[in-house]
Amino acid sequence: MERSGAIVSIGGGGFTHQCDPALDDFCLNLLPPLPSIGFVGMASGDAPEKIERFYDRFTGHSETLSHLPHSASFVETSDWLAGKDMVYFGGGNSELLVRQLRERNLASLFQRANKQGLVLAGVSAGGVCWFDWAFSDAGGNGYAVLKGLGFVNSGVCPHYREEPERSPAFEALVTQDTTLSGYAIDDGACVVAHAGQVKGYFSAREGSAAYLVNASNALGLCSKTLPQLN
Repeated sequence: MERSGAIVSIGGGGFTHQCDPALDDFCLNLLPPLPSIGFVGMASGDAPEKIERFYDRFTGHSETLSHLPHSASFVETSDWLAGKDMVYFGGGNSELLVRQLRERNLASLFQRANKQGLVLAGVSAGGVCWFDWAFSDAGGNGYAVLKGLGFVNSGVCPHYREEPERSPAFEALVTQDTTLSGYAIDDGACVVAHAGQVKGYFSAREGSAAYLVNASNALGLCSKTLPQLN
């Protein structure tokens, strides 16, 4: 699997949730020794505890660590991205994150950097914003399709089996609309995409995985399409 320029979408867990440290280790294994790592807390309004957990988790694993302030301008963001090996996006409100990245034209900076080799990683909102669409309740009116940034050519659903109403609602959506299909990611697992295509998944918990859900196979794990990564 190509490591440079990967996109890692974590369904739930990792350092911001203070669990599943193997998910963070998996991200680190995609990077060169002593990488430069950044954190973006835009989806949660720069929640201080998430920023603190970022520094706590990656200190000693990186040559430089920094976080991007929520108020950073286009030019400031461009300068901040220079030399980064990975940028990790924290979770929060998916709709807010997508809107901020799109309206402030910051998405173009991250897309260009990703094509040049930057690894984009994130959890929940910070991991699903890169897809064509995400199954989200960020709008406050229940689960619905949220248009994403389109770096990855598919739909996606985080927290797949952790929220009792989420998986049946997602399956009903893709069954009723045969034009839709998407990857469902359990907490404790992540999918990895490169050049717009999902290549496989990694699991840090026993029983956690990722699934390709479509109209013809709304429940099964598609292991041929979604190989497990180490």
